Amino acid sequence: MPLDASTHVQASDLVGRQVDELDTPTVLVDLDVLERNIERMADFARQYGVSLRPHAKTHKTRGVALRQRAAGAAGLTVAKLDEAEAYLAAGFDDLLVANEVVGADKWRRLVDLQTRGSVAVGLDSREAADGLNAIASAAGVTVPVLVEVDSGLRRAGMQPGWPTLSLAEQVAGLANLRLRGVFTHAGHAYGAASPAEVARIGEHEGNVLVETAALLRERGLACEVVSVGSTPTAMHSGKVPGVTEIRPGNYVFYDRMQVALGVATLADCALSVLVRVISRPDATRAVLDAGSKTFALDRGAHGMEALPGFGQDRQHGLILQRLSEEHAVCKVHDQRICVGDRLRIVPNHACTVANLADVLVGVRGGRVTEVMQVLVRGGGR
Repeated sequence: MPLDASTHVQASDLVGRQVDELDTPTVLVDLDVLERNIERMADFARQYGVSLRPHAKTHKTRGVALRQRAAGAAGLTVAKLDEAEAYLAAGFDDLLVANEVVGADKWRRLVDLQTRGSVAVGLDSREAADGLNAIASAAGVTVPVLVEVDSGLRRAGMQPGWPTLSLAEQVAGLANLRLRGVFTHAGHAYGAASPAEVARIGEHEGNVLVETAALLRERGLACEVVSVGSTPTAMHSGKVPGVTEIRPGNYVFYDRMQVALGVATLADCALSVLVRVISRPDATRAVLDAGSKTFALDRGAHGMEALPGFGQDRQHGLILQRLSEEHAVCKVHDQRICVGDRLRIVPNHACTVANLADVLVGVRGGRVTEVMQVLVRGGGR
């Protein structure tokens, strides 16, 4: 993604420039809003006595992670081993891979990472438990493990209660795995029709995990970690007595999905994409110089299909109605919008936009003050 009109301009050379001097498209982060969002979630965690282990897949940068740690985050959550390796190299040594890691090649990588920090992993199958234990045993390493519980998303995870207990008992009996607890992700909250439904899903997420953890403890199993995820539900599930940890990710940026769910307002959205109007082919259309390779074709995760368009302009409220690879088409009625104008678009899903970018450009008061490299781009392995 270009940063400046000159191909010779380095990212560090952007610091001090006005936003209107930047080339387009460029992914911007309003640092004042970002830091306000980080503090708000950290304050919530302190108030309810839960650990905050934010999901770093949202931003994939050292700069945001440092701010999260300074605000009190106990560690980081990642989705893939690539991300774990990048954050270990960046100085973060308490990680949870909140995902199933399967295959001898990946288990060897995970085992090797234990020499660099604590890298816990999720699992939901006997096959994964046995396979990981065998490789950990050969290396003389113990791997911390959390059993994933399906709290309603119907993606990965054991069913709550006895099915989770059965797998947890197997894990506890393996010499080179250390059972730390249980975790879940209520991603189905993204399909909620109202803030009240988001709250209901979050409360259920917390309750079902606490009840499952209690069953494990009744059978004499260690269950120190009871970990819930999802930005929309974090401030509901995190209030449930017995939950020990929350793992929101998107809260640092927020986006149009969170606004549609009633979790945030556009004023809370820290990430936007600076674009330029490159065509006004008629009185009702404006064409912008960024498309699916910048915004992705995300219309909502886990069932949120009602979100209109692919992004929204902050100033005029324009909706990105159509995307091709390098173009966005908006319907406009404001004739003051002209070819050459710069707009700042709040995307549907900030996580996918950050993943497609090389850097995130931090701004305060319309001026660039920081450039953050995206540590791991693409799908990750």
